[in-house]
Amino acid sequence: MVSYKTYERLATEILLANGHHLVAKDFRMGRYQADVITKKDGVLCVAEVKYRKCVPEEAWHWVDPRQIQRLLKLGAGLLREHQCSEVEVWLVGFSPELDTPILLPLDVN
Repeated sequence: MVSYKTYERLATEILLANGHHLVAKDFRMGRYQADVITKKDGVLCVAEVKYRKCVPEEAWHWVDPRQIQRLLKLGAGLLREHQCSEVEVWLVGFSPELDTPILLPLDVN
């Protein structure tokens, strides 16, 4: 059985291969937690890593809207420190049903 840390490592590798720079993994700030935080072109990317045995048609449902808001708040608290101008929340999703992982920006509205 593959551990959750393996998926976090794979997610980090995917983001780095897409030109991101690693800021933190398994980061906690108060009651907020993010699996992977990267930055690219002045944008702080707060990524939630998920594994599901089946793939829903709408993968963005893998992350609850309240969780998206918590991730956004966490990222907003790090903007100045990492010299970024905006925050994006991303899903990096894994499933045995997929040939490649899902890399999906999540709407924070």
